[in-house]
Amino acid sequence: MDRHGSVFLGTILIGLGGIFLLRAIDVWPDDVSTWPGVLIVIGVAILIDQILKGRGISWLAPLLLIGLGAFFLQRDIEAIDSDFLVPGLLIAAGILVIVSSLRDRPVRSDVIDVPLESARRARVKIDHGGGELRVGSLALGSRSLCIGSGYGLEQRVKRSGDRIDVSLRQAHGSWMRLRRRDFVADLNPEVDLELEFNTGATDTRIDLESLMVSSLQLKTGASSTRVVAPRQGHTRATVDAGAASVTFVIPDGVAARIAADTGLAEVKVDTRRFPMMGGVYESPDYDLAVDRLELRIKGGVASFTVS
Repeated sequence: MDRHGSVFLGTILIGLGGIFLLRAIDVWPDDVSTWPGVLIVIGVAILIDQILKGRGISWLAPLLLIGLGAFFLQRDIEAIDSDFLVPGLLIAAGILVIVSSLRDRPVRSDVIDVPLESARRARVKIDHGGGELRVGSLALGSRSLCIGSGYGLEQRVKRSGDRIDVSLRQAHGSWMRLRRRDFVADLNPEVDLELEFNTGATDTRIDLESLMVSSLQLKTGASSTRVVAPRQGHTRATVDAGAASVTFVIPDGVAARIAADTGLAEVKVDTRRFPMMGGVYESPDYDLAVDRLELRIKGGVASFTVS
């Protein structure tokens, strides 16, 4: 049974159970017919099903059933305790409003394009609460610093000389509309970048291999995160993770020094490439390497893999 079928059947069962409960506690007297109430329950179940499916014209049938049930029920309406009637109608109306707000709607996807102009350096901060986050590279020669897409994007841009500061985040929608907020961002590979990511319960994939990144800060919560380090230049990176699973991939030819301050976290490092020396994992040629990564790992109960 699919989701809509389950909602329909569940509404029928709850409605019929409610009728029999009202009879049992003498709110619905014995001399008031039950079948008009059954019509109303079936009509409400169909109406909720149609709302969830996003249909409009097919609301006619459930509204007709509800109307017929109410028409036949009104003959005995005086026998029903009026103290329960108005609250019951308000509860029913509230349920319909809530169900309507939870209905699947097309997710608005915003596109942002931050022009490069004369910038040679950039600081980019991305805040992402939940869903999927994908970060990659624009093509060489791009006239944009960043092109991104996602639901409800907000951006702040500040320029000073050849430097540009960009802050990207996704606005929080109505608390009733619980849906994934996926976010894709591609960055210019010819600009010196300082990157900061703050993520929550996300599935995060950050591919920096083709980018020039001098600084990387990643703070993440209960996420699954995979980061590919830059292939060129000297990068200083800090990863601070909560109950997360983090994989950090270091391309071949890039030297690395890895320091871990992780408490209860599990850390797995490829010690063939990065043997332990003096309390840190370090490439034998780290001090002489041009392309190198300085990585500091901090975490609570996270799982880290560096390969």
